[in-house]
Amino acid sequence: MRTSKLFTLVLLCGGVFAARAAKLPQAVVNINQFQEFRLAQGEIYELYVKFGNGVTTVTFPSAISKIVGVNVAADGSGDFLIAAKPGAYYFNLVALKKGAAGTLTVIYNRQTYILYLKQDDKKAFAAVNFAAGSGGGSSLSGKAGGVTPARLLSFIDMAKGYHILKQRYPSELRDSICAANHRFFDFGKFRIELKEVIRFNREDTLVFKLLMHNNKAEEIAYDRFSFSVQLGGKTYYMSAADASGVMPPKSATWAFFTITGTPDGGCNNLAPDNDFMIGVTAKYMENDYRFAAGEPVPEKKTEASIAKRIPENRKEIPEIPSETEAEIPPENSEVPFTGEISAKDFFRFPEILYPFSGRIRFR
Repeated sequence: MRTSKLFTLVLLCGGVFAARAAKLPQAVVNINQFQEFRLAQGEIYELYVKFGNGVTTVTFPSAISKIVGVNVAADGSGDFLIAAKPGAYYFNLVALKKGAAGTLTVIYNRQTYILYLKQDDKKAFAAVNFAAGSGGGSSLSGKAGGVTPARLLSFIDMAKGYHILKQRYPSELRDSICAANHRFFDFGKFRIELKEVIRFNREDTLVFKLLMHNNKAEEIAYDRFSFSVQLGGKTYYMSAADASGVMPPKSATWAFFTITGTPDGGCNNLAPDNDFMIGVTAKYMENDYRFAAGEPVPEKKTEASIAKRIPENRKEIPEIPSETEAEIPPENSEVPFTGEISAKDFFRFPEILYPFSGRIRFR
């Protein structure tokens, strides 16, 4: 079971698990070769097509508009036979002649891509997958740094109506996984309810769907760009968010955010059903932390300055230290910890606040 999951992970990253493949007979490996390309305008893709012992299946991210071929025909009049259905996102090819060559022009998403076909017994592909591109070359980089902010926001929009879109347009979301990762996180004055996590494999991005519960009679403001995820002692910071930044009194409000890759720019490959810990910073947390650290809040600074001005203007009042001044500790004194610090500082002490039990699941 574990070996199968690991093999799936390597395939998703565009590589081949050599140790696994080495155990298979070479004849089996030769007839089941897989190739993945990144779609890029202006590239010419070389595809090695099967002859006699099977077909080569070519897949695009969504429906193909049109296919035109040279030496390729659906009725067998060319050296390559093609089978395709109108509106489909894939088609099948088979070579009818040894050493044959031909060309396919595929119109997809209002752009044109050229496929150069060659028959080769040793190099023939069983499956070819074309992944949505971002203007780069034809090979996959394995990094998630090319995802644009607009693309991330589109993932959030898809997450809002994911189940309806999945039913009506399954081909558009076939490279995504949704997990009902339901759990609660208590922040004292409010709670966060994690409803779902959706993973978009190609962009190595996860979308977190939250409900922010405020049961207090006061409004709670939070930093909508401070969302983060902790897993296994490692922090993943948000790459995009759609949240109001305010929790009205006695309310439950939606919030969405994404994480993409890892902080150092690599692939996270995290499954959406992991035991994630959600972090966010509210305004009252910052004030509580400042007070715990011995910083006077603005109101006390004002009281102290008034107390100092009164003896100067009214000399009959003796100059004695005010109670407010006495409450402010010296600059280098130690202040007892009150037990409340901001979510930003939570992540500096993962071994205390985020004890990790269990294993991280990778795809």
